[in-house]
Amino acid sequence: MKLERFRLKHLPKVLSWINSEAQMVQWAGPAFAWPLTQKQLREHLRAARTKPVSLYPFAWTHRGTILGYCELAQYNPRWGLAILSRVLIAPGRRHEGLGRRMVSQAVRFGFEELGLHRIGLSVFDFNRAAIRCYASVGFTLEGTLRQSARVGNSYWNCHVMSLLRTEWQG
Repeated sequence: MKLERFRLKHLPKVLSWINSEAQMVQWAGPAFAWPLTQKQLREHLRAARTKPVSLYPFAWTHRGTILGYCELAQYNPRWGLAILSRVLIAPGRRHEGLGRRMVSQAVRFGFEELGLHRIGLSVFDFNRAAIRCYASVGFTLEGTLRQSARVGNSYWNCHVMSLLRTEWQG
């Protein structure tokens, strides 16, 4: 299994993994409108082709089949910062440890290839599996943004986590 550059051919598969507005918000926050479309994702991915690059989208693949997706976004080379975001594993492959392996490789890319000092992320407080995954890679909880996302008539709390280069066990 390997982390590789995300390609537009992967779009239909990733879209098939998101079946509700709540799943979309859990994956992408407020970045997109429901229903999620290829057009929205293509527009989002433009940041990976602009100069300077601010987005590194990745596919987690095995023998040509995409099993996961994640991004290093809001890349700021001057400050050495990026955000790990939109982490998603194929529904039939969750709870196999693939997320940890994918996140570990994305973090390695950030620190070794991009020379980052800090990688941050946001995760909703009810997503215990993701929180355990991020903690197992070395991310530390920094705080909670209370009721910071609205989905339908509900408000969700969002944890902020980060990993510094000096804390990374690469």
